[in-house]
Parts: sequence; structure tokens; C-alpha cells
Amino acid sequence: MNNIKDWCISRQLWWGQQIPAWYDADGRFVVAENEEKAKELFNLQYAISDATLKQDEDCLDTWFSSWLWPMEVFKGISKPDNADANYYYPTTTLVTGQDIIFFWVARMIMAGYAFKQTPPFKDVYFTGMVRDNQGRKMSKQLGNSPDLLALIDKYGADATRFGIMIASPAGNDLLFDESSLEQGRNFNNKLWNALKLIKNWELRIRNEENTTQHFALHWFENRLNEVKVEVDALIKQFRLSEALKVIYSLIWDDFCSWYLEWVKPGFEQPIEATVYNKTVYFFEELMQLLHPYMPFVTEEIYHLLKEQKEDLCIKQSIGNKQWAIDKSVLVQGTILKQVITAIREARAKNQLKPKDIIDLHIQTTETANYKAIENILSKQINANTISFTHEAIANTIVVAVEKDKFYISSEKELDTASLKETLLKDLAHQQGFLQSVLKKLSNEKFVANAKPEVIAMEQKKQADAEARIKTIEESLSSMS
Repeated sequence: MNNIKDWCISRQLWWGQQIPAWYDADGRFVVAENEEKAKELFNLQYAISDATLKQDEDCLDTWFSSWLWPMEVFKGISKPDNADANYYYPTTTLVTGQDIIFFWVARMIMAGYAFKQTPPFKDVYFTGMVRDNQGRKMSKQLGNSPDLLALIDKYGADATRFGIMIASPAGNDLLFDESSLEQGRNFNNKLWNALKLIKNWELRIRNEENTTQHFALHWFENRLNEVKVEVDALIKQFRLSEALKVIYSLIWDDFCSWYLEWVKPGFEQPIEATVYNKTVYFFEELMQLLHPYMPFVTEEIYHLLKEQKEDLCIKQSIGNKQWAIDKSVLVQGTILKQVITAIREARAKNQLKPKDIIDLHIQTTETANYKAIENILSKQINANTISFTHEAIANTIVVAVEKDKFYISSEKELDTASLKETLLKDLAHQQGFLQSVLKKLSNEKFVANAKPEVIAMEQKKQADAEARIKTIEESLSSMS
């Protein structure tokens, strides 16, 4: 925007229309569509039939409307008593397409400096171009533009907004695909199902005081704060699609798939008031985070969770931005999810049904890590007992997570032949994986050019693979 100057004064301008005013030598004029009609009007108005007329050389800029903002919006911005102009001008961010940077954006800035001596906005966010799945620009001629109202009827307004935003990387073109709208519709259903589950707990609230520390509440509060920090940073950088993906993962995975399962009461069992109220609070916070992307469903759920009186979700703030995060609790939560997943997979591989009760023995040097999550772990894997051991337990199913080992025993007799076959397959897989990692780490070119964090990740893969191989070999040894 340096050395800006008025540029729309020539009839040779690519964009624009020549002013349809026709003048004679004395400066008299008429306005007409063409010279023939101008002469007819001139004769009627001035009684001169053979006038020599010349059309105005200036032109009306096609993009002149950019100058009208904010003058016309606020009925002028120069008057000191114009309350609307003083409140809204300048604004913060302009959102527009990258194809009209000069025709529109630059002109608005020029007008702002000319009439108010200040720019009309602080930031400009350029959206990408929506193209079809072949990469072509959508147009009426090609007939490749979707009917937006039909999509809204089919998927819903929020799902349509979600589908466009989730596939829209900052500033880049996006290839339109209806599957992303289906993802939005599924996400809508997930939100409603979560609401239905929580509302079903309302009649089972136990109002007794309980001083029990609930790990699930503590974990999700820290996870929520962690996401707030991340989303706040992403939005400040205008990485809107990435922020939506983070929120989506928090709601779908952490809240629905894990947190609600961890706090869900047993069949026809009561739920503590502390747990219920905190869960409702978490859901409200999630709706506030998601609201800019999916305003209709979030506003509806926000009011169905509990009576909000006159408060609206759209008017809420996500907090004072001083969010406390306890990293150790987040680490424990990650461990809990890994262990539950690994043990469930081991049960399935060994034909142990979810209703089959097991006993779990944990071999670890960090016993304290499991004390806080013991109750949740027991419920999630249907364990009768959880104990700690310093040595391997014979005739059990062995699972390794990081450096810790988990021995699963059951009253159901194990099929040792099948178990041995499974272990041998896992051993072959882990050995092959380890060789691929070692091959990469032994490549001098890779080590010299790779970033330190990439090297560290490969080294961690090596350590994990070696630990799993050792566990499998010990299991095979104990079986024989």
C-alpha cells in the first residue's frame, strides 16, 4: 500500500464502464445509452439537431462500491457525532477472496485513509477458492456448482458449514466433496446422542456429599484447558480449519469416547451430583468452543443442558485465557487410554468376551501412575482385581505398553496353542518393524538431514519395539 494513488480515470481501464454523458462544445450535456440516442435527446432538450457531441472520457469503476464502505453503511464517517461510525470504525478483520485484493481491499484502505486518516481494518483473511473434486473453478457454464439450499435440506446448515470449514486449509483452495458434509452430519448426531445420554442421568443424581477425587473430571478439565490454549493460538493465526479439527477431536474422542465412558454410572446406578454437574459444565464449554462453526445445534444443546434464562451461547466467552494445565494428569490420561485399548485388543485376540471377568497384574516401576486410574481401568476392562507384581506371571496373556507389562489371567482356560501362534505372529511383525527402523537409523544421509525430533521419534520406535519383542519372548518362554 505504499505510494497509492487514484487509478480509475481512464476509459482504457480493464474494469469499468465509461460514463454515459455526452457534451457539446459549450458544455451542455445529456445522458444516453449511445451517441444516436444522445443526439435525439439533445435535439429535444436544446433544439439543436446537428450538434457535435463527445462522450465523457472518465468511467464508472465496476468496483467503486468498495469506496462506499464505510461511508454509506454509517451514513458518512467524518462527522464527530456519528455514534455508529465511531463504534464500528475501524473494524478488526476483513474476510474476502484473494482474487479482489486490489479491486476491493486496496480501495477500501485508500478510502479509509482519505476520509478518516486510518485504515478500515487491522487484518485481512483471504479465503481459498472452492473447486469441484476435479480441481475446476465452480461456474454456471460448467454446471459443477452444488445447490447450497439443497445441501442444507439434505445435511443441515451446521453440517454444511462444518463440511466446508473442516476441508478448508487457511488460504488454500479446497476441493468440494460431499463426504465432508456427511462427516458434519455424523458429528451432529454424535452431539445429540451425548446430550441424550447425559439427560438420562438427570433422574439418577445422588446429592450426597462425596469427597472422592475423580480422576476423569480432573483429566478432562486439563484436557479442555489444553485445547482452549491451542484453539486460541490457531484462531489468532487464522488457522480456522485446524482449530475446528482440534475441537472435533476433543469432542468426538476425548469427551464422547473416553470421558463419558469413564464417568457413566453402572446399569440403573446413581450418579454423583458433583460428576453430573461437572459433566454439564464441560458440555457447555464445548458448545461455546464449537459455536462459531456450528451455531444452530450448539445454541440448541446449550439451552437443553439446563435452564439458561436469558443467556445465549453466542454471547459467552471461552474464559480469561489463564488456563491452568497439569501435564502429569494428561500423561496419566494418555497411559490409561493406551492400556485400556491394548488390553481390549488382547482380550479380543484370545476370545475373551467383554463380559468375561479377568484379573490384571501390572509389572511397573511407577506404581503411583496407576493408583489414581485404578478404578476406571478396572471398570473399563471388566477386571475383578488389579494387583502389582515384580516378576512375570506364568500362563497369562501378556501385554506391553511402553515399559510396563500387563498379565491377564481368567477363569476361562486359555487356548495355549492359539495363544502361542498369535505371539509368534506378533513377534515376527515386531522384528520386521524393528529392522525397518534400524535400517533408517543406520542411513547416514537420513540421520544427517532429518530434524532432531524426527530422529528422536525413530529412536523411540526402536526402544518400544525392542521392549515389545522382549515381552513376547518372555511370554513364549513361560508357556514352554
